[in-house]
Amino acid sequence: MNAFLAVNFFISLIRSRLKIISLVGILSIIFGTLLSYILPIEYQSETIILPARHFSVSKMLIEPNMGNQEDYLEIGDDDDLEKLLQIVYSDDLKILLADKLNLWNRWKLEQKQYKLHYLKSKWEHYISFYRTNLGSIRIKVFDRNADTAAIIANSIVQLIDSVQKEMTTERTETALKVIKEEYTNTIARINELEDSLQSLRKLGVYDYEAQVKAISKEYAKVTAKNDLRGKEELDKLYDILKKHGGAYQTWSENLRKYRLKFATIKFKYDQALVDNQYVLPLKYTVQKAIADNKKARPIRWLVVLLCFASSEILILSYIIISSKNKMYE
Repeated sequence: MNAFLAVNFFISLIRSRLKIISLVGILSIIFGTLLSYILPIEYQSETIILPARHFSVSKMLIEPNMGNQEDYLEIGDDDDLEKLLQIVYSDDLKILLADKLNLWNRWKLEQKQYKLHYLKSKWEHYISFYRTNLGSIRIKVFDRNADTAAIIANSIVQLIDSVQKEMTTERTETALKVIKEEYTNTIARINELEDSLQSLRKLGVYDYEAQVKAISKEYAKVTAKNDLRGKEELDKLYDILKKHGGAYQTWSENLRKYRLKFATIKFKYDQALVDNQYVLPLKYTVQKAIADNKKARPIRWLVVLLCFASSEILILSYIIISSKNKMYE
């Protein structure tokens, strides 16, 4: 019953003020039409990207892991998509794009005190990202020039890998520095051990174990022949081996270990060089942005409808409030 009375009250109120409601509606339609033609025309371009599997270049292409090697052409999963979205929404990407295409000037932000704040505001107006149900990212760009909208959209896709490269540079450079230092130290130690062994070779120590066996055999022969001169020469050689043999064995064993280590550290050094220089693209471009000369904004009928609806709501609200105030007076 109360609802019925309220509806009757509302209808009677509209009838009593029909002229002013109609007048406001007509004026709002005229205003909305004028506004729709005054608002700047904007064109839309869009591009679609898919995430790629996220691995280091060396692990993906160089590391000898036959049978378990990851496929670098594989489409990324949800985790890779989330990582890609983090880059797409990053401020670094916004700044790189603004610097590359001079959006500071195009969007009239050069003289602004809080340039980054206004850049984000303009970005939200002109650029949108959508995660689709198919695991891709749709990038929509609006601009007052159709060609510029396409350029901005394609530039965003190109700069994604630049952001990734900047993100990993500090880490890869640190890793490269550590491995390079170890690589250099390993080479220096190998050269040092080889020089030490070379000095022993000049003294006549070539292969301690083999020489000891050979001297033992020769010593037995000269003893049997009672060759005192030969025995004296063998004693001298044995004294040299006895004096320097321990050092020879130690240095020889260390040299063998460092040569084995060198093969491993050289491989890691090559990997670090590749990772520091290259980054595999994080995305596949499904659709490149193409200039579309059909205007996308403003949608004139929608502008007129919004103006009409908002004005009618305001006038009706005013009429209802004023009527209730009169009732209570």
